Amino acid sequence: MNEKKKRILIGTGVAALVVGGALYWWKGRSTPSKTTPPRIVTVARGNLRVAVSATGVVEPEYVVEIKSKASGEVESVFVQEGEVVPKGKKLVKINPILEKRRVNQALSEVRMARARSAAAWSKRKYTAAQLARDRKLLKKGLVSGDAVATLAKEVAVHTGEGMVANAQLSKATEALKEAQDRLTETQIIAPVAGTVLDREVQPGQMVASGTNSVSGGTTLLRIANLKQLFIRVKVDEADVAKLRRKQTATITADALPGKSFTGTVLRIAPRGTVESNVTVFEVVVAVDKQGSTVLKPQMSANVDVVIEERLNVLLVPQRALRRVSRSGGAGKRRRRGYVVKNAKGEDQPVRVGRIVGGQAEITSGLSEGARIQVSVRRASATRRRRGKATSGRNMRRIMGGMRR
Repeated sequence: MNEKKKRILIGTGVAALVVGGALYWWKGRSTPSKTTPPRIVTVARGNLRVAVSATGVVEPEYVVEIKSKASGEVESVFVQEGEVVPKGKKLVKINPILEKRRVNQALSEVRMARARSAAAWSKRKYTAAQLARDRKLLKKGLVSGDAVATLAKEVAVHTGEGMVANAQLSKATEALKEAQDRLTETQIIAPVAGTVLDREVQPGQMVASGTNSVSGGTTLLRIANLKQLFIRVKVDEADVAKLRRKQTATITADALPGKSFTGTVLRIAPRGTVESNVTVFEVVVAVDKQGSTVLKPQMSANVDVVIEERLNVLLVPQRALRRVSRSGGAGKRRRRGYVVKNAKGEDQPVRVGRIVGGQAEITSGLSEGARIQVSVRRASATRRRRGKATSGRNMRRIMGGMRR
């Protein structure tokens, strides 16, 4: 195909595109736009709730990590996860052989310290008796003053040795008590009543002491009180000022559809934290008894704290309202107000209270049962108009380029 034929084909294609685009633009321009008639609604009474909403996690009142002062091999575990245990119940048994050896070693240290203390004080007693005798002989001129001074020095030295021996005996005694405590801790007893959340050890496993280990020791079990649950939520700084202690909250959970529970605001953090460039405050909500028996720890929960509730008020869709300026009279500033259109399309001035969630409270200007218009916005029509305008601009660019 030669160059001339190529130019002819390209020119024909461009012309077809131009003509087709022009026809589409002209058709869209000449077709009258279809307007959606307004929807007619009836003014009715209802309840309007102003609430602060947040999402958090269900947590128990407390979680206790059970660790042992003793080290050794786990012999038995007497509880399972989910089991409710009373305070004082035996939970875990650790082989006591290792701790018995430590008790025996500590007992030997006590005995040696006691012997050292007795020896030191015996020497001191003997030297003190010699000093008293030589002092009497010194008055008669039978011994020298240097001998008496030497004995006095020995008494002071033995006194110091006795005091050190007493301190060593006290230290050894405390070490013995600690070893005896660790031996007792080979029988792990529940320190509180609650539900076993986690069982971390099995028979045959070696565990480290919680007092001697750098890591803090091996966690054996975790027990929590599930009779009282709480929900920690993060509330935006714009809403936290509306909250007060003892306010009632409504609690729902995605895991329990159709169910709701009540709660009470327990604590509001005095200081906020910045998360994702937003300042939030931690709020703790206590769950009531009914909710605590159904909700589980770590469940996601939605909390709505009712700030204000208006019962049996006249409500209209927010989209029915239109802001207008009203004359304030001679020498007065114009005031802004609201109007709605009645079923005949006439403006009806109204006074508006709260506007929440797309619903507006009407305090005056309308009566229950009145019929008003609500405009219906059609985003698709708007997009069509924008599309036609864009096509028109593109076509003008094409035509202008062809003229050039």
